Amino acid sequence: MDDVCGHIFRKVSWVFVDLINPFWYSRVLKPFPKMQKGEKFIVVLNHLSNADPWFAIRSLFPWDCKWICKGSLFKVPFGGWALKNNGDLAIKFTKEKGGWGTEKGSVGMLMEDAKKLLQRAQPIAVFPEGVRNPKPEGPLGEFKLGFFTLAVQEGVKVVPMALSGSETAWPVKDWKFDFSTCYLSAGEPIDPTGMTAEELRDKVYNVITEMRESHPDRLKLKKAE
Repeated sequence: MDDVCGHIFRKVSWVFVDLINPFWYSRVLKPFPKMQKGEKFIVVLNHLSNADPWFAIRSLFPWDCKWICKGSLFKVPFGGWALKNNGDLAIKFTKEKGGWGTEKGSVGMLMEDAKKLLQRAQPIAVFPEGVRNPKPEGPLGEFKLGFFTLAVQEGVKVVPMALSGSETAWPVKDWKFDFSTCYLSAGEPIDPTGMTAEELRDKVYNVITEMRESHPDRLKLKKAE
């Protein structure tokens, strides 16, 4: 049932975000690689805005990934209910560590749920920075090791995806939408065989950085410096 709801929600989101929304425009520079049905993979993206999943849907379509989301988003009327019905997974944050602490035992449960999804060839999508980058004009934030460890343990490929420009769509600490052109690039799947989690993390970080820095808005920013 989760898979059916997920496909419906992603398709509806794609229509409203990409075709109807007058504020947001997405431009896919490097399309998502062709993956075989039943192939296990994790999509890893940099994080700039709460709008990122909606922009990424265009590149991922028709794949339905289960997203790793901040738990508070599941409480948002309609949108949060859709996340729950889709089978997306929640990170349960607490007020500790400036609001980025996690409930005791919740991370282990999250990773176990993610593992079960991957074992039945259900792709997942994750932002390894953990939070939206507060300085989008700068480099990527630090990538957390968790899902790279899972990829190595399960022998699951990682598909890197770079976004830029989405930070103006739904700015950090603001509830209002704004105009935005988001550029997206997807890299080739990375096989973790023979790699440590640290090596995989660093490789994915470098690939995403390289793709992102080739985007028109990033090139324009460099030229202006």
